[in-house]
Amino acid sequence: MYNIRYGLSYLRHRFLANNRHGIHSPFVYKLIDTVIYDYRGQKVYRDIKKIAQKQHSDKGVINTLPLKFYRLLYRFCVYFKPQMILLADAEDYIAEFVIKQSNPEVQSVSSTTSGIRRVDMILADALKQRPLSYLEKIIPSIHDDSVIIFTNIYRNASTRQS
Repeated sequence: MYNIRYGLSYLRHRFLANNRHGIHSPFVYKLIDTVIYDYRGQKVYRDIKKIAQKQHSDKGVINTLPLKFYRLLYRFCVYFKPQMILLADAEDYIAEFVIKQSNPEVQSVSSTTSGIRRVDMILADALKQRPLSYLEKIIPSIHDDSVIIFTNIYRNASTRQS
């Protein structure tokens, strides 16, 4: 049942979404053009695929993020060049690997670490962290150039509404 709703939601989005030429913000246009719609292959993608297959050999695991997310995360990290990344899910070893591949000097800290003052990128799972309450909690750590990424935001009805 979940796959049917997800598929219908995706099809609705594809029919209603505009192309990138309707975007007026130069920042968003460049982000979409150079990061999100970059379909060129990278050498690191093979390593990411190997790590992901070792980590999650069972394809039936629901919380496993697709390989294309890790590729997109790599491109985001290369584009934004964050120096300090906050990982709300400390058990996602694939994300840590991808982040280290994009920039070996990046510091990644887990959400259990306290006293973080300035974070450039935050990666959180909407299934484990309620997005609105988590945003309130991390507000002291973000700045004007911080990037916040929530995964699994469309996984179920409660995460879509929060």
